[in-house]
Amino acid sequence: MSDIAIPFEIIAGVDRHKTHAGKPAKDIEVQYITNPEKAADLREEWDALEECFGNPLLSGEWFISAAQTFCPPDVLKVIAVRSNNQLSGIAPLSIKGKSMPRVELVGSSILQEPGGLLYRDHDSLMEAIRAVLDLRIPAFLMRLNFLSNDIEFLEGELRRRKLFSIIREERIPWVFTKGKWEDFEKQISSSRRSSLRRLQRMAETKGKVQFETVVPTPENLNGYLEEVFSVEAMSWKGRTGTAMKTNPMLGKFFRMYAEETAKRGQLHLFFLKVDERTVAVQFTVAHANRLWIYKVGHDESWSWCSPGVLLMHQVVRFCFERGLTGCEFLGSDEPWLHIWANESHCVVTYRIYSKSVKGIVDLLFDLGKTYTCGIAGAIQKKMAQRTKSQSDKGGEPQKE
Repeated sequence: MSDIAIPFEIIAGVDRHKTHAGKPAKDIEVQYITNPEKAADLREEWDALEECFGNPLLSGEWFISAAQTFCPPDVLKVIAVRSNNQLSGIAPLSIKGKSMPRVELVGSSILQEPGGLLYRDHDSLMEAIRAVLDLRIPAFLMRLNFLSNDIEFLEGELRRRKLFSIIREERIPWVFTKGKWEDFEKQISSSRRSSLRRLQRMAETKGKVQFETVVPTPENLNGYLEEVFSVEAMSWKGRTGTAMKTNPMLGKFFRMYAEETAKRGQLHLFFLKVDERTVAVQFTVAHANRLWIYKVGHDESWSWCSPGVLLMHQVVRFCFERGLTGCEFLGSDEPWLHIWANESHCVVTYRIYSKSVKGIVDLLFDLGKTYTCGIAGAIQKKMAQRTKSQSDKGGEPQKE
């Protein structure tokens, strides 16, 4: 793994000050791939492009697993840019909706993680952005890196075409883990350190507390995954159908992704056990000298000792002791993560519409849908948290 300081801010060697509009270079060709199996054929070239970014959320494993899980052939719309017959840019898209179609990054509305385009040079990125907008349907590009070339070049093309966009910014916390663990731990407030010690003593009243790290192989993966899936479902996620075990599509995706990352030795599973009983779990991937946390879960019957918080403390410690440069929390900016987080990434979501009657109709439809879904989500969240406060739920109720 390469030593990349801030992978979300890598700009793939593209000069941000040479933005220009106009026709693409003659040696650039754009292909549209609608079959997941055909997309899988790009895996080797795809991952070669991702090496410029050091971000597993842009890797072939991530997007191809999402395409094979969520996208039948008539839904997938991967834009592949080739320069001199070599893959030089990718816009991994899918089409949602039939009567009022929209284009989005593959799996983004379900997985809710940061995304973006891949590219090797200026012309390839510009042609990928043009190809996205040439589809002439509303585009939802979720959680793009604020400092990436994607944003600057997209903004330029939106102005040139006079398209309308709605923009929303978010922060994603992470921990810079260079240095000594002991020095970092001292920076945590004394009251918080005391609370962590107290929680561990509480857990120890029920038996021996163990923290276990597993790097599964394809041969023993299934057993460990079953354990992770089962524990994650023992909380509000199981009740609301958002756990990997209770949501068939989500479970299928993470099984596929786990198989691919296990082949590469990147998958890391973390367990907190009390007398051999697993009470908290994490599904993570080591990539570009960082640890990326995709899923956390805990047994709600153990909420009184906040097992999720105890496990996260040890996972951050793992990153320091293994010499990793960062621990990426992903998900959303939850208050409990700031026990450790000392940095954050800014990501931006774009909703793009044409300035036309149809564009206005599309916008009004989406605003109404967003409002309705927001109310439903708030009700679901309230029901899930009715009997327990956030601290009683192990400290990680919102990270899915």
